[in-house]
Amino acid sequence: MYKDWIFITEPIGNNIFSHDKRIALWSTWKIYVPSLIKWSVEDVEIGTEIAFEEAENGKLISCIWLKHFVQLEYHGKQIFIVDNHNHALSFRYWTKWSTPFKERGRYPEGMGDFLTLIHIDQHSDTKDNTNILSQDEEIEDFVNKKTNVGNFIPAAINSWIINEVIQVRTDTKLQEFAIRNPQSDNPIILDIDIDFRVDKEATENDFEIIRNLITKAEIVTIATSPYFIDQTKAIEIIKKILQ
Repeated sequence: MYKDWIFITEPIGNNIFSHDKRIALWSTWKIYVPSLIKWSVEDVEIGTEIAFEEAENGKLISCIWLKHFVQLEYHGKQIFIVDNHNHALSFRYWTKWSTPFKERGRYPEGMGDFLTLIHIDQHSDTKDNTNILSQDEEIEDFVNKKTNVGNFIPAAINSWIINEVIQVRTDTKLQEFAIRNPQSDNPIILDIDIDFRVDKEATENDFEIIRNLITKAEIVTIATSPYFIDQTKAIEIIKKILQ
């Protein structure tokens, strides 16, 4: 997946936001989707291309995002780091139908391929989206063209990529995980949007809770969400989590 970088030039996916207003403001009206590299957290770096753009109060807000998506291993767990959050959906799809995942026998008897998503984010990302991934459709095309940062979770549920979502959007909810130390009979995907700490300083206690959840997850997806949080700060938080 994501072997090559592309530009999205049509008013679809994440390029749909304020599209006509952006054109009127002399935008290049295209956004960048980087390629994936397998390396380390040290290779998470800011690129030079616009990956998200909005028009607000007659001005363009152009966000420069990651140079590459990064796949790495952390204590035996596969972690995928992306910029626009909807791209995490591609790696959930890969997890659910990848041969190694099935061969490990992680699907409990009687539960089929039931997957629980723990979604740590200041946003729910559940705006209306009735699109369903078809059997002959590439997951990257589906994500790029038929989802965006605000509506990719319904698309995942509609397409049976995930089956259950646990929303963690407050300090209280995050602390509950530390107290309950949840165990699940169902395979877990941990999904973290770094903007969950956009208004507050992340603490070592936050990091410990997340690290504990990582040990319980099949895979982890992390989004840097540059429209919502400074990318230098986002990368700093990721490195602290995965230190």
